[in-house]
Amino acid sequence: MKGKNWREYQPQRRRKKKHGRRKGGMLTKLIMAVLLFTLGYAGFQIYFHYSKPYVVALDPGHGGIDSGAVGVIQEVELTERTSAKLAELLKADGRFRVVLSRDEGEDKSITDRNKLFQRVKPTLVLSIHANSGEDPAALGFECYPSPPGKENHEESLAFAQYIASEMEAAGARLRGTYGVRFGYYVLDEDGETSKLLVDSTDTQIYDYDTFGMLKNMTCPAVLVEQCFVTNQEDVEEFGTDEGCAKAAQAYYQAICKYLEDMEKDAEK
Repeated sequence: MKGKNWREYQPQRRRKKKHGRRKGGMLTKLIMAVLLFTLGYAGFQIYFHYSKPYVVALDPGHGGIDSGAVGVIQEVELTERTSAKLAELLKADGRFRVVLSRDEGEDKSITDRNKLFQRVKPTLVLSIHANSGEDPAALGFECYPSPPGKENHEESLAFAQYIASEMEAAGARLRGTYGVRFGYYVLDEDGETSKLLVDSTDTQIYDYDTFGMLKNMTCPAVLVEQCFVTNQEDVEEFGTDEGCAKAAQAYYQAICKYLEDMEKDAEK
């Protein structure tokens, strides 16, 4: 994450409220109830897939004049390309409504993007980024869920673990403990900000800010660092058009598996 534009992670205040899936009108519910009764399992599938879509909030990191990290490619190229491909997969599925934090090329502050997500009350939040480093040999994937102490921490951690597992299956090398870390900002006596990154084995609750797009979210929220834009091999794997498509497929599978498992747990 070295060399990034700091405004991408600017601090905000957090809050909480139960998340859920969006509700349909009475007529829709009645129709679906009739289908469920008359068609049995097939009716349930129709209801599950179309009556109450999940709302997935996708944040293509940076944008506009803010290109993010720069290396073999610009970070924003990767974030926009991957978000677009993932949005296509989710829309084609039929169970999802996708909300993008900004349009392609749009210069929109992290504060405005975060507030948009707060308004739509999503089921999941995924903020897509890429890493960079002074050492050109640095490579790999890592992701950052809402950290310990946040009310959505446990759900966010579980979602992050699904994402890391799918990225590993896609060929990514995981950084940190199984690809999951927690990120904080620490202020010194002079008001200077430094970044504190800890492995997910560190469950201590720190009284520090975390990354901007993870703040104020009541649903599972995860920020991913897809690859290092300063590493040619990593870019070829997960930063090219094909690489972004591969990452998008991994995120899509993680989203589906996470939500399906949550559904099963809720039915028990």
